[in-house]
Amino acid sequence: MLKDGVCAVIEKDSYPIPPIFTLMAKTGDIEETMMYNTFNMGLGMVVAVDPADVDKAMEAMKAAGDTPYVVGKIVAGEKGVQLV
Repeated sequence: MLKDGVCAVIEKDSYPIPPIFTLMAKTGDIEETMMYNTFNMGLGMVVAVDPADVDKAMEAMKAAGDTPYVVGKIVAGEKGVQLV
């Protein structure tokens, strides 16, 4: 999804992590990075929109019965994902 020269910055505390993922990490002694890489820690679907369209996108998702969260941003940098 990302083009060269940009990085997705995901804020780990920006959405509720379902308790099952915390239990899995603790019980299985699985490192946090592995939990995010393998299971996305329950994040589910990610939609990237222009910052000017965030409010409209959030309202559309709410109207469809979903509970959306703004979980990060796209910044200049090495292609990939940063968890902060």
